[in-house]
Amino acid sequence: MFTIKKYIYKLLYVLRLIDKDTYQAQKTLYNKHLKNKQNSKFSIEDYVTEELTPQNKECYEGEASDNIESQSKDPLLLAYYLTQFHQTSINDENFGKGFTEWTNVAKAKPQFTGHYQPHIPMDVGFYDLSHDDVMYRQVELAKKYGIGGFCFYYYWFSGQRVLEKPLFNWLNNKELNFPFCLFWANESWESRWFGGDKKTIIEDNFDISQVEQFFYDILPFFQDTRYIKVRGKPLFIIYHPDKFTPSELKEIIKKLQDLAISNGFKGLHICGQGYNLSDDFVKEYGLDAVAEFSPCGMKLPELKNKNFWINPNYSGKLLDCKDFIEKGTWKYKTSYSLYKGVFCGWDNTPRNQSNSRIYYNMSPQVYQKWLKDTIIWTREHNSSDEQIIFINAWNEWGEGAHLEPDIKYGYANLQATRNAIEEARKYNGK
Repeated sequence: MFTIKKYIYKLLYVLRLIDKDTYQAQKTLYNKHLKNKQNSKFSIEDYVTEELTPQNKECYEGEASDNIESQSKDPLLLAYYLTQFHQTSINDENFGKGFTEWTNVAKAKPQFTGHYQPHIPMDVGFYDLSHDDVMYRQVELAKKYGIGGFCFYYYWFSGQRVLEKPLFNWLNNKELNFPFCLFWANESWESRWFGGDKKTIIEDNFDISQVEQFFYDILPFFQDTRYIKVRGKPLFIIYHPDKFTPSELKEIIKKLQDLAISNGFKGLHICGQGYNLSDDFVKEYGLDAVAEFSPCGMKLPELKNKNFWINPNYSGKLLDCKDFIEKGTWKYKTSYSLYKGVFCGWDNTPRNQSNSRIYYNMSPQVYQKWLKDTIIWTREHNSSDEQIIFINAWNEWGEGAHLEPDIKYGYANLQATRNAIEEARKYNGK
């Protein structure tokens, strides 16, 4: 009879012929597993997910019983927020009836031993953002753990909005008493975002002639009392400033600023998204500040020691975060105003399957350290009115970047956020 045990040993034998070091590591782990499981039924799932998990084991966290009280020295933590989780006609047409980001999330498959996929939400569950019911709970959780606001992605293509329904639900519901700002995702709408080919669905052809229409489309958000402002100016982020030439963007920004002033504001506080940009770039493009959207722009080495079994058809990248975070490689000096960014995890397997990009050695504990150090860095380097940090993300489930609870870690990422805030408060500069 061909038992699971015999199957495992056959696989180990093949592995020994290919890579002796990996073979020895896997044999040791497997034997340890057998010893621990002597008095219980053997499960291949246990072996794969428990014994060979290459990342540090994290504890499941339950929900906190109280809210964290904000303090004046705490930077404002803004979590990027994706509005993809509802049915739209454009997604129905291009990806099938009823498609949402949850479709990708649920079909994700592990690509190596111990790979945590799929990520299954708990608490808020598989929600539908065409209704604002779930947003009450999201606000409650955000406040409880120290998130200070949501940064909503805003999709606008030459007058055509996409995924706007949750945003207008939010705008029209003043009971959702929570700060927010807009992040203009100025890139073409492509099927590759959802695991397809590189087919362009909606082309982004923005130019100066569309600025006035665009401004008046987003003006109601700027006028909302919940909208986040810096020195009295609405905070507005542009994802790809480099989609324009410096002269084009300067002209666009001037037009936006003039329109803001004519509508009663002091102007707009306009940030470009970027990582370790040159001082000349920021100056040439006329930006007020730069907001990081980690991991965009980060240069990390690929994981070298893959002492675990991996899908032979895997063609993606496993990038090692360990030294980058622990050694503080993310720190750099600029002459421009910089809002640092961190992420609580990153794994876009739901969208790209065996060609995914995975940031390895991340965990709630590693994220907690990174955020704590970033809070301290921000307090020391930014002016009192520019104490802002961006977290990727509140709900990027398709990219494995979500503060929202899941069934493996529970509320661990949210608790790590709260812990980081409390630990940074104790830092005395020594």
